[in-house]
Amino acid sequence: AFMKRFRLYIAILFFAFITSLFFYQVLLQEKVPIAADTIVGLYHPFRDFYASNYPNGIPFKNFLITDPVRQQYPWRFLAVEEIKQFRLPLWNPYSGAGTPLLANFQTGAFYPLNIIFLVFPFITSWSILIMLQIFLSSLFMYLYLRYLRLHVLACILGAFTFSLSGFAIAWLEWNTILQTVMWVPLLLLAKDHYLRERKLRWIGVLIFSECSLLLAGHLQTAFYSLIIVNLYLLARIYEIIKKEAPTHFFGRCFKLLKPFVGIGLVVAAITSIQWIPTLQLIINSARQADQADWQAAGWFIPWQNLVQFLVPDFFGNPATLNYWGVWNYGELVGYVGIVPLIMVLFALFYRRDKKTVFFGGLFFFSLIFSLPTIFAKLPYLFSIPYLSSS
Repeated sequence: AFMKRFRLYIAILFFAFITSLFFYQVLLQEKVPIAADTIVGLYHPFRDFYASNYPNGIPFKNFLITDPVRQQYPWRFLAVEEIKQFRLPLWNPYSGAGTPLLANFQTGAFYPLNIIFLVFPFITSWSILIMLQIFLSSLFMYLYLRYLRLHVLACILGAFTFSLSGFAIAWLEWNTILQTVMWVPLLLLAKDHYLRERKLRWIGVLIFSECSLLLAGHLQTAFYSLIIVNLYLLARIYEIIKKEAPTHFFGRCFKLLKPFVGIGLVVAAITSIQWIPTLQLIINSARQADQADWQAAGWFIPWQNLVQFLVPDFFGNPATLNYWGVWNYGELVGYVGIVPLIMVLFALFYRRDKKTVFFGGLFFFSLIFSLPTIFAKLPYLFSIPYLSSS
């Protein structure tokens, strides 16, 4: 037990050290991990203020990551300021003639880690939340992989493959997408533990993690994440029943699944303060009319962009203004690192254990619905509510 705790403390220190190295400019140079240079480099009237000194405009690094500047940062700032005044952050008066704020899912108004904003200045808290994405996603994945009894080095490699993948880096500054995804390995761990031990502490972990995932501020990623964790739960239940009582499958399945249904209802009740207003906004939104472009190149991952699993900048990079690929670099990069990719391919071809089959199947299943296949197009061809509009 001592060695187990000792390894955990070492892992925590190691992940904190790597995170600090990654964000050394934030910690040592007081920089903020947000593309603030685009404010004066791209947008009027801010550009005009410096026009006499910079007639050709002020250089900026990356035009593709302006959403945090224009959306996530000001929305969260407004919500936090309202909460500090003990008011519900219902309305944003600064966009057009006004627009819903709380109902806007990406505001993340009630995300539990927002408590940091009540302790530190907003700009410091924003940076802390950005950095926590790398640290916590590494730690949670490490804990889950250790539960699967993998070698410590394999767990560390898996943790960093998850937290520093192309997807993670591309969406790091949004402070919503990775805040959603990072809870997935902790949920897998908690569901596994509670399924086998039935200890009350894991109910607390499950409720907190699932609420955090839903309140973190990205509806689409939360939807995918919940599909993953619940498919995993069903696969684990099936595995247990096949071992213990294959002749009483449905009765045993109901018994094992019942507490998780109860936990899900509790989570739904707690997070209803967010999803009910969001659902009302979706129903009254013109978003449906925005989906007519699903047949355009880049809506699904183009077949040629699978090369980005091997070479992330094969089509260039927006930060160097030489991206010549289809649509959006961040939406299409699938890079996880060459060494992890080689190990993944080796496992898929040479391992036959249930974990490899499950996660390998999940990988191919996700590709089927990401690439321009007939299965991916079905929600749009049949105009399936929510799936075709959100």
